[in-house]
Amino acid sequence: MFLRVFIAFVVTVSIAFIVWKGFGMGKEIQSQEIIPLDKGIAVVNGGSKFLNDKLQILLKTDNGIYKKMSYDNRGICLFRGLSNQRDYSVEIRRTDLKGMLLYKNLKIKVTPRESGTKYFVLVGASVGKDWDFEKLPQRLRVSSDIVFGYRTKYAFDKSDEINALVSMPVPVTGVIIKECAAYFPRDISESQKLINDWVKILSSHSVTPILATVAPVTKEHDVKHPGRFVSLLAFNDFIRDYASREGLLVLDLEKALRVSDEDRHLKNEYAQPDGLHLVEKAYCEALDGIVLPILTGALTEDAKGKGRS
Repeated sequence: MFLRVFIAFVVTVSIAFIVWKGFGMGKEIQSQEIIPLDKGIAVVNGGSKFLNDKLQILLKTDNGIYKKMSYDNRGICLFRGLSNQRDYSVEIRRTDLKGMLLYKNLKIKVTPRESGTKYFVLVGASVGKDWDFEKLPQRLRVSSDIVFGYRTKYAFDKSDEINALVSMPVPVTGVIIKECAAYFPRDISESQKLINDWVKILSSHSVTPILATVAPVTKEHDVKHPGRFVSLLAFNDFIRDYASREGLLVLDLEKALRVSDEDRHLKNEYAQPDGLHLVEKAYCEALDGIVLPILTGALTEDAKGKGRS
């Protein structure tokens, strides 16, 4: 009797699982960046590296599965020796039981091309995930030749992330460096040195550095956290001045989110209850639109760099 009940349970769970997966139920696998290359495709795990051994990447053609691979310890998977202008399908799936139950497979069509792809990465804290940065090209309806990714670092010092990006076997077009208001007040001179170092590293590897100003905080938050607002404004002023002197691009988040030129606090309508983090409206209404001009400028800089090389 027990055996029959157990078998019935297993069959029921299996059928439910098949139906669940068949209807595409479950959460999306996040932070997977798929970059078409010249005669190849790169797949990068921009999120939690501890999942590298729990993700499998399938490359498919019209004839079925062409190749199965996994991420290396850097979270990178490269398919080489492919045909340009031929359509492939990349499918990423969880291989652990929990992942298979909770997440649906990610499937994307990809076409390798001789010119490769423009690959921009935002290095910041929670903003990349909350902004849904990797889907920004679709929202802006820009060319499919552009891929956006992000790296999360909950600390001011982004040196490890910058160094990892320039050492990748995948060409990165531009890196947006974004700091969070939570890291202020701080020593601005120390921050200036770090910014200068990162710009030099990126530029020396033919990667366009893009500096973002820090999103401001509300007046209420300012009162509760003395010194933070003044410190981040000093940092933002430095970013603009430094970028102007060095001819760098600036993604001015502060300007897009503040009350006015005179009142540089965060608009209350864009703030979560803590007065620091942003609501979805801030991203779609204020920030999405300021990326395109910067993107155009970065592509121009990239073209100039290739012309000089």
